Amino acid sequence: MDLGQWAAQNGTLVVAGAALLGLILIISLVATLRTKSARRLAQERHTSLFDNNTAAVATVDTKGAIERVNAAFVELSGYDEAQLQGIAFASLIAPDDRQRVLESLRDDSEHRPHSVESRLVHKDGLEVELEITSVPIVIGDRTFGTYQMARDLTQQRELERELESRALHDHLTGLANRSLFADRIRHALQRVRRSGHQVALLYMDLDRFKLVNDNAGHAAGDALLCEVAARLRNFVREGDTVARLGGDEFAILLEDVADAEEAETAAKRVVDLINEPFKVSGKAAYVGASVGVAVSTPDIESPEQLVRRADKAMYEAKRRGGYRYVPYTRDIDTGEIRLGDHLESELRRGLAAGELAVRYQPVVDLAGTQIVGVEALVRWNHPVHGLLPPSSFIPVAENAGLIIQLDRWVLEHSCRDIRRLLRQGVIQSRPFTLSVNLSSKHFEDEGLVDAVFGILTAEQFAAEYLQLEIKEDVVARGSEKIARLKSLGVTIAIDDFGMGDEPLGYLRDAMVDVLKVDRTFVMSLGGDRISTAVIRTILSLAEMHDLQVVIEGIEDPVQIEALRKMGGRLVQGFYFVAPVELDELEHLLTRGLAPAFIYQPGRRQGGGQEAPPETVGRG
Repeated sequence: MDLGQWAAQNGTLVVAGAALLGLILIISLVATLRTKSARRLAQERHTSLFDNNTAAVATVDTKGAIERVNAAFVELSGYDEAQLQGIAFASLIAPDDRQRVLESLRDDSEHRPHSVESRLVHKDGLEVELEITSVPIVIGDRTFGTYQMARDLTQQRELERELESRALHDHLTGLANRSLFADRIRHALQRVRRSGHQVALLYMDLDRFKLVNDNAGHAAGDALLCEVAARLRNFVREGDTVARLGGDEFAILLEDVADAEEAETAAKRVVDLINEPFKVSGKAAYVGASVGVAVSTPDIESPEQLVRRADKAMYEAKRRGGYRYVPYTRDIDTGEIRLGDHLESELRRGLAAGELAVRYQPVVDLAGTQIVGVEALVRWNHPVHGLLPPSSFIPVAENAGLIIQLDRWVLEHSCRDIRRLLRQGVIQSRPFTLSVNLSSKHFEDEGLVDAVFGILTAEQFAAEYLQLEIKEDVVARGSEKIARLKSLGVTIAIDDFGMGDEPLGYLRDAMVDVLKVDRTFVMSLGGDRISTAVIRTILSLAEMHDLQVVIEGIEDPVQIEALRKMGGRLVQGFYFVAPVELDELEHLLTRGLAPAFIYQPGRRQGGGQEAPPETVGRG
């Protein structure tokens, strides 16, 4: 059969085969085009992500040389793209950090991203603190290089340094605070033991400061404290330390003094310095100084001992009329013991005679200006001295072992009061919280949890309404008791949050429910960048751990507005209302926050409330 005959007989089969082959070719072509299109789209997406990324990104080959950079990396380094191509990535890194970055570049054995902190040297010579994340570029089993993604840590580090500084320095004057001062004394005493030299501590309390504060206002009082700080700072030698220990109390650590006489000469000069008039609100203001002097001796083993001696000498200067210095002697110790016994016996008598009283300061929700809780604050109705703030008797209660009895009395009394308001329907807000302070001494007492349970049972007070406030330093050593307290159904708040130096792991461990921000961080809120940043950080931290935040010490509308913008909601402070008696609290809960209960500087609160003290609370 010739080819023509075969074609005639099998023509249909040939056409069908050709058509099938054509279809296969078309499908293959379409698939190829689709693959190329997908690759091109993926490449375009990758290029867009690389070029438009706000993070600084560079691709680095296996030899450590830069291949490409995006616009953010150009801006971060100061070099243009052409200058960066082909140079060693590590050459941009500060010499001290270069080895660590080189090791990071080589560490791609597990094909996983890893990060390292280092400093990049900007074109102008300045160093930029970075977190560099190295991401291997892996195709199949081969590594073709890495993406180096750099995050600028400059602002974060500045904030961390500021926060560290705030933790060690007084917010108002910039002087060392109590924590830093104790550390300086500790190191000074160590040097004393090695060198045989002496150090001296001058503990100073201002005379007549309360008069200036009351007459001219808190702002003028703060300005005066800053002026005092400036005088003391200019007085001391390099190497000496000036601290503000709280309120109108200052201290000076004099290092390498020859003897007690040199320390007393310095104390006399401080008294004379503070006796000079100050300018407050354009007017002359006269205050004085009571100064206690203590010089290191071989039996001093801790900063607390030296501070205690100087503190006692200062109180002796006060007792003698102020405006003077007094050196510490053993005789002062004897007199202090008699005075302490007197105050202790007075407080025991006051507890037995029912002279203690509870005041309630509302917690306000800014969202609706509604009272959503109260803090129970103890006062002493002394038969001679009148209503005493907690600062005048709580230290005595702590030292005398009366604090547990006192705190339990406050807990029992306040549970009874708030239960009555709940049953009467006066408290409409739900949830509503009664917050009560607990001294750290309770966490040395095995009966704490049973005592709280017993009071809740006896007073028929639902645990869900009770919040116990503790100090930050209690959390670590009291974790077992805190867990048992929470099992009762009560909530736990950290009082004066931000003032301690404890690790914050307890936030992650769900040991607390509420953070109460100390008024120290609130005083400059709205006008001070650092104060605003601190509170914003705390609010973010709380949101991350699902915690509530209560901001204490609110005194003016600027602070309110700043908090609203940051999302803060729960507040306490004299801007709304001072601590009130139970009947006044009932009136507030029934009628709401009326203008008569809004704090105005220089005016006594309506309804017989207390004028704002310098500090609020029991501890």
